[in-house]
Amino acid sequence: MVVTRFAPSPTGSLHIGGIRTALFAYALARRHNGRFFLRIEDTDQNRFVEGAEAEIEEMLDIYGLAFDEKFKQSERLQLYKQEAEKLIEQGDAYYCFATKQEIDEMRSQAQEGKKTFIFRSPYRDMPLAEARTRIANGEKYVIRQKLPENHVVVFDDGVQGKMSFNTNDIDETVLLKSDGFPTYHLAVVVDDHLMGVTHVFRGVEWLPSVPKHVMLYSAFGYTMPVIAHLPVILDPDGGKLSKRKGSVSARGFLEEGYLPEAILNFLMLLGWSAPLNYEHGERERELFSLQEFVDLFDMKDVNKASPVFNREKLIWFNQKYIQSLTPDLLTLKFSNWLQKYGKDEQLKDMIIKGGPDYLQKILTLEQSRTHIFSELEQLLPPFYRHEGKANLLDSKQTKNMELDTIKQFLKDMALFIESHTLDKISHELWESFVREYADKRELKAGALFMSLRLAILETPFSPPLFEVMGILGEKEVLNRIRKYL
Repeated sequence: MVVTRFAPSPTGSLHIGGIRTALFAYALARRHNGRFFLRIEDTDQNRFVEGAEAEIEEMLDIYGLAFDEKFKQSERLQLYKQEAEKLIEQGDAYYCFATKQEIDEMRSQAQEGKKTFIFRSPYRDMPLAEARTRIANGEKYVIRQKLPENHVVVFDDGVQGKMSFNTNDIDETVLLKSDGFPTYHLAVVVDDHLMGVTHVFRGVEWLPSVPKHVMLYSAFGYTMPVIAHLPVILDPDGGKLSKRKGSVSARGFLEEGYLPEAILNFLMLLGWSAPLNYEHGERERELFSLQEFVDLFDMKDVNKASPVFNREKLIWFNQKYIQSLTPDLLTLKFSNWLQKYGKDEQLKDMIIKGGPDYLQKILTLEQSRTHIFSELEQLLPPFYRHEGKANLLDSKQTKNMELDTIKQFLKDMALFIESHTLDKISHELWESFVREYADKRELKAGALFMSLRLAILETPFSPPLFEVMGILGEKEVLNRIRKYL
């Protein structure tokens, strides 16, 4: 059975790259009807952030990556201590009493001699009985991995390929800290074995740890899972994905108004190529549902090269997904987003009061032009608020007009609407009226349209004005115009 896991640390908001790692692990397990675990790696208590664990679970739920079982490393401390003691007994680990000051001095000496600092403890060959006597006397200690000298470690990565390391170039790492908590190196090997993990996805930054883990698997007599180190995700300028250019957390993208299914689709293609054949000239397919991705996913199709996180491309994906929503689903998803992430509390109340049908008319009008939901939050207020205090001359189209001229036009427009009734006026009839009105008075039609827009919506930026008037209804349109008369 294929068993995968997602093993984040609760040290802050879940990075969007973590969702990609979870997605790949989820897809491989689900394709083979296997198991997908969540493991909270919370052994570094100094970096623990309150609420981070709950956010990790929430994000996996929102992104549709359901796990089968959850584990917490902080609840398994005795287990790691037992396994570390086994390594001590068989000579693959040792008690180390070196202080931070001693290690710093050794590092300084290496730097002065212009040598690479590879730590070897002066306590690595201390007789076991002597070490235990010192422990019994209350001395602080850690348990370190003991490596053979000049041993070549060969490793075949699931994505990066075959590589080799020499133990002379590797530190003898701490396995169990003085506070009784394991380091990543010990805990990950023990947990993956006991949980039956067969395939591991993790970031390429963990490659230097590979030889330590290979040696630990060998020392324990465990079968090593297939490990695939995923390439780092880059910004378009080639640097590491940076929050200076926008969100980098899984929650942050949701707050900005991206749909989780659109984000997932975008992440699928960051380092994975669909194993599909295309006819000559046929465009490569880009839109995949989560189930389609699961059905196609294989580790061999994951690429070595670092993918680029193109935010413009993500916006394109999100727009495509918004455009594909039915009116009811669009209204539901936007309403849920607004209540959870929206910043305008007054607008939320107004939208609830206005009802879902009115909201749906507005959203349907804007659906084809919307990229992310936060745009809609900026667009909606004029449909719900009108103060009658806008400066009708505050646009480049109207700034040279006389205010009395604008008011007379608004008065005549109100009479035109009343005499024909708004729901019976066609777009062509409405536009002809404005253009003929402009011609007769030697005015610019564009200026009249803008003055009407400012009076009704109090903003020069809005959807097509005639369609907006239809949504507002005749009574509301006339009320808004009259506030300026």
